[in-house]
Amino acid sequence: MKRLEPLVWPFALLIAGGLTALLSEAMARSVETVTLYGMVKLVSDLVLLIAVVWLIFGLVRVFRRARPHA
Repeated sequence: MKRLEPLVWPFALLIAGGLTALLSEAMARSVETVTLYGMVKLVSDLVLLIAVVWLIFGLVRVFRRARPHA
């Protein structure tokens, strides 16, 4: 379990980014909150981008640790 520890926060960010994307889509349905849609969507996309990059680095760390050293 310790080996997968570098993947915990990236997955948490992916979930947060996904929930933020759902929130932005729900806000776009209301006329009063449509002005907030652009900002929330921008934040959502940024969080998802950061999470994906962090997840790639975490996967690289996990696979490097798992590979036996010669």
